[in-house]
Amino acid sequence: MDEKILEIENLAVEYRTDDGVVKAVNGLDLTLEKGGTLGLVGETGAGKTTTALSIMRLLPDPQGVITSGSIKFAGQDILSLSKGELRKMRGQHISMVFQDPMTSLNPILTVGDQIAEAIRLHEKISRAEAAVRAQSMLERVGIPPDIPNIPISFRVE
Repeated sequence: MDEKILEIENLAVEYRTDDGVVKAVNGLDLTLEKGGTLGLVGETGAGKTTTALSIMRLLPDPQGVITSGSIKFAGQDILSLSKGELRKMRGQHISMVFQDPMTSLNPILTVGDQIAEAIRLHEKISRAEAAVRAQSMLERVGIPPDIPNIPISFRVE
């Protein structure tokens, strides 16, 4: 039996603005098995980024509000975690690269160097060990670790 790494049930998210309430996600259900891949595809404004921000608990506060549903990562209820527990989870188990690579990644460092730096920020390991782990991660997804940070984009038509 496959292990569920991410489970979202009946997720509803809204943004409360001076102009009113915008329902960004309404009744989302999804499951991702460990080792699996999931792509969220939709028009601009469909709720893809809001879903990702909800999983990471990075919705803008106080405007973005999860009004119902549950989000579990590796069986742990993300919505009940403290800030410290969230920081540890984000650093060691789950992360997000935002849509604009020029503001998400440093254009003068290699992708491998930036991943190694993130590993070192969250774990007490040497530069050499972090570099080896970063290289391994990149090899798993078919990216050479020494390429410069160049914008990579995908088009869905």
